[in-house]
Amino acid sequence: MSFLLRAALVIGTLSYFALRKDGSPPALPAPPTLAGSVPALSEALPAAFNALPPEARERIAREGLAELTRRLSVPPSHDTLAEADRRPSWRGAEAR
Repeated sequence: MSFLLRAALVIGTLSYFALRKDGSPPALPAPPTLAGSVPALSEALPAAFNALPPEARERIAREGLAELTRRLSVPPSHDTLAEADRRPSWRGAEAR
């Protein structure tokens, strides 16, 4: 695994320096500004949910509520014993 990490590091370093033929760092394009074009998440989610057909909204709500109820009602079990392990075949000394 360390060989793969070292190989990736060497290849990445060589690729970086290949882009820097003249000694200056490669120019990166400016990231696009999305401040005005994307609405806030608190506005976008209800709008997307309301854009769905009524049948799809009902199904999503029904399945989501069923999954939430299932997860809240049954705590996860961390027990690794089988039912047969809980009932040993004998208890104490055998009858004579």
